Amino acid sequence: MAKILIIDDEEILRQLMEHVLSGDGHETITAEDGVAGIVLAKSDAPDLIISDMSMPKMTGLDMVKALKADPTTKDIPIIALTAHATADDRAAAFDAGISTYEEKPLDMARLKKHIAELIG
Repeated sequence: MAKILIIDDEEILRQLMEHVLSGDGHETITAEDGVAGIVLAKSDAPDLIISDMSMPKMTGLDMVKALKADPTTKDIPIIALTAHATADDRAAAFDAGISTYEEKPLDMARLKKHIAELIG
C-alpha cells in the first residue's frame, strides 16, 4: 500500500484519517501545519499528501507551492482539503499544483476514491 502524509491542524481529523487509512493498509505520517508538512515530505518521501488549505504558520496553498517548486517533492500528488470551496479557492489550489480537491466536512468514501485514483 501507500505511504500517506496527512497535514491538518485539526487533531481529531488527522486522527480519523490516520485510523481509517492505516486500517486500509496504508502507512500514515502526520503533521499539524504546512511547515512541518514540508519537512516530512522531504524526509519521508510519501507517495501521496492530503493537506488542509487553512492552517497556522503556513497556508496549505503556500505549502503546495513550495513542494511543487522543489525537485525532490514536485511529483508527489496532493489532495487539498478545505471548508472554503469557492471557485477562486479551487482555481488557486489547482494553479498551485494540487491533484484534486475535497471539501469539508470530509467524506471518507470519496477521499478513498481519490486516493485510489491517484496511487492506483
